[in-house]
Amino acid sequence: MALLDDLAKRAKTKNSRILLPEWTDSRVKEAARLISDQKLAQIVVFDDDSASSLGIDSIDLKNEDLRLEYAQTLFELRKHKGVTLESAFEMLSSLSVCAMIALQRGEVDGVVTGAITPSQEVLSSALRIIGVSNQSSLVSSLFLMVFDEHHNRYGENLIFTDCAMNISPSSEELAEIALSAHQTALSFLSDTPKLAMLSFSTNQSAKHTEVDKVRMATEIVKSRLPDAQVIGNVQLDAALDSGVLKIKDPDSSFSSPANVFVFPNLDAGNIGYKLVQRFSGARAIGPILQGLSKPVNDLSRGCSVDEIVNTVVVTANQVR
Repeated sequence: MALLDDLAKRAKTKNSRILLPEWTDSRVKEAARLISDQKLAQIVVFDDDSASSLGIDSIDLKNEDLRLEYAQTLFELRKHKGVTLESAFEMLSSLSVCAMIALQRGEVDGVVTGAITPSQEVLSSALRIIGVSNQSSLVSSLFLMVFDEHHNRYGENLIFTDCAMNISPSSEELAEIALSAHQTALSFLSDTPKLAMLSFSTNQSAKHTEVDKVRMATEIVKSRLPDAQVIGNVQLDAALDSGVLKIKDPDSSFSSPANVFVFPNLDAGNIGYKLVQRFSGARAIGPILQGLSKPVNDLSRGCSVDEIVNTVVVTANQVR
């Protein structure tokens, strides 16, 4: 698919150092081998001398001097939260914590994990150690939805957000999600981002607090992105079909179809992307985290080798 091919080409030029801390998993090992063979990224793992035969670098967590440095880094980052040097050493039993410290110290450029680690542990470690970027106030997620030639009526590549993290965002949080997705779209999509702030109502045809929430979020986004194409609140059919939009909101200047879809809550987002994935056969690449100060992405524990490879490619493209 064109987008994945383009992202892979860009990843090769970056040669980013991506840490895969779950090296003991057979899927991760196979993905690392494929990534190294194709030179998509410079893979780094923990504690495995045999990795060098595949051209893969290894960080030796058994080295006492390095463990002391990691504990000291963690202590300095979290002492305001009551972390002592002793408790920092204990926290190093978590591979996700060690991975985030390696990233924070600049030993790697990005982290991909979650194949065997619960999402909550990955996200908690990332937030505590990496933190939110200066340009954002919220960490959220998106899926790149990639369609084949039989299902690309509305475009080959769409963005769905937030489908994995924020359960019931406020207007301000929903606007932050949309702003992050717009920035991601500029980086990943070849087309100009067109944002649809989705709702069960178009042009405030229904009166409800959920409709008001999306309307207020849309106003915030428009004030922050005055030159961008943004519509809300809007139903999915109107966001996709200009004929439907003309009927439901005849005065709108928005040019359907949208290519960035901002769902009003996690129920809608999670169900929505899975419906599209299952019924159309679209590839759902993600969840891709946005809003962190450095690239971290969380795999599903049911992920395939291809999904790990694709997530590494995306993470490599997030490296600044």
